[in-house]
Amino acid sequence: MERAKPPPQTTQAPNSFTTDPFAQSILKRIAPALLEARAAELASFGAFCGGELDAQAAYSDRIHPPVWKAVPVDPAHPGTRRGAIFLNPRYDTCHQEVYARGFIAAGFGEAPTQLYAPLAQYLISQADISIGCPFAMTHPVALIVSRYAPEKVREKFLPELIRTDRQTKSGGTWATEKHSGSDVGQTETRAVPQGDGTAKLYGQKWFTSNAGSGLALATARPEGAERGAAEGAKGLGLYLVPSHVDADWQTPNAYEITHLKEKIGTRGLATGEAKLDGAHAFEIAPPPDGLRVMMEALACSRVHNAMAAAGVMRRALVEAFGWIATRETFGKPLIERPLIRQRVAEIAVAWMAGSLLAFEAARSFDIAWASEAPAARLWARIATALAKYKTAEQAVWCAQKALGLVGGNGYTEDYPTARLYRDSVVLTVWEGPEQIQALELLRLIAGKVPGSAVFIAKLDEIHGKLPEETMRREREQLQFLRQGMHEALSQLEAADDAAKEASAGSFLHKMADTLSYALLCEHAAWELKTSGETALLPVCEAFYTGTFTPKVFPAASADPLVENLDAILSTAFA
Repeated sequence: MERAKPPPQTTQAPNSFTTDPFAQSILKRIAPALLEARAAELASFGAFCGGELDAQAAYSDRIHPPVWKAVPVDPAHPGTRRGAIFLNPRYDTCHQEVYARGFIAAGFGEAPTQLYAPLAQYLISQADISIGCPFAMTHPVALIVSRYAPEKVREKFLPELIRTDRQTKSGGTWATEKHSGSDVGQTETRAVPQGDGTAKLYGQKWFTSNAGSGLALATARPEGAERGAAEGAKGLGLYLVPSHVDADWQTPNAYEITHLKEKIGTRGLATGEAKLDGAHAFEIAPPPDGLRVMMEALACSRVHNAMAAAGVMRRALVEAFGWIATRETFGKPLIERPLIRQRVAEIAVAWMAGSLLAFEAARSFDIAWASEAPAARLWARIATALAKYKTAEQAVWCAQKALGLVGGNGYTEDYPTARLYRDSVVLTVWEGPEQIQALELLRLIAGKVPGSAVFIAKLDEIHGKLPEETMRREREQLQFLRQGMHEALSQLEAADDAAKEASAGSFLHKMADTLSYALLCEHAAWELKTSGETALLPVCEAFYTGTFTPKVFPAASADPLVENLDAILSTAFA
């Protein structure tokens, strides 16, 4: 087979969409109408991501990151100052461009889809997570405002979130406080009701990504509630906080960003602490529903996190392959060296498995948002927890291994692998780390809802799609995993609470791996049926062997994955 043509050396692929036949094949399977209708738009956006967005990312990261300044509140009283965020013009322009393309707006109107925005996230994050982050919050803020805000609030602010004239008010989600972290139920921010559906908010939000957002959702505890309910999660309300309080968006609201965070990565993104001092806010959900509605927003952001992680893995593969395909050492091309080929193949397998997991979370979220079916919503939550955890871990691994392949050059900021690695780390933290996802999964599979049965039913559904003749081995392997997971889940349901919590991380890990393998098999079966393509079969086998077959001692034999690398890469690059 002719060796796949590599993308340019040590740079983003010139078009993040048209050079990615694997992502296109996933879309063709799960959303053919969307792909057909939006192919030209996606190709145009892919060129933007591979061009100006990528160039801007390096500029904002190294040369002109966000700046915090204390500016006068009133020219007549220059001694009275408040913190303000200043972004460079290239960041501002690219940030508005992602909204102008209509990915979020497509979720509203005659034929709404919530799959298009996460798809955009996959492309954006191959270039710049620092713009992918505000995009990942603007989408859920728009969804929550559209579904839960009072009519007048919805009519006023939803158009600001979905406009495509490069004047979009981007979103934020303000929940984290320094004393409580992920335990949002311990929120201390106060809401003082004004008697007209608005409130004044007082408190400190400790970690506010996209600190210059136009519209933020914030959790707060309204005064006047009964003491018992007010002390826990059930005492929280959810509020929409605009950055300005006048119709022309000129008069700042009563809060300020007190300083910017110094972070490992995403240095182009303004992340700070917000001090609310009587900030004008609109009630979106009163107690006891405030936290529940905020969690719906975070569920959408977690889907974006998974898609961003898949994008990072894709970029890691592009960088790794672009380097080894054009580099020689000791008189021999790197791409011909077995150890190098093995590492690139491993990155490719992780990216393919992770992409299928992320796209499944996005697909299920799209269905669940439009559905009243409990099973659909339950599956979306399970798939999202598994995808958010697994893809984030794999994104960091892929970015680190790509950096290692590029070597000393990759460790320097002259090459994009350094920024890719630094930025990837945040994906494990945003919207809840591994332990939070494990507890979310535990509630779904060992609580009052039938999550374990839904998970097993999904495996059975996929198993039924695998052809008996051409995928006999995969059918047997998936059936083995299905039976083992069924027994393990049954034991979990019978365990005491302490044992359940102690084992939650193990179930998160194993269920994510099992679903990843099932999704690889499902897509391989679809490709066999529609095009006769067999390149994914060695990917399935490599994933199963590497994940579920323990090796105590090394074996002096060739890795089949190395032999199949060219075929695998032919499905990865166009």
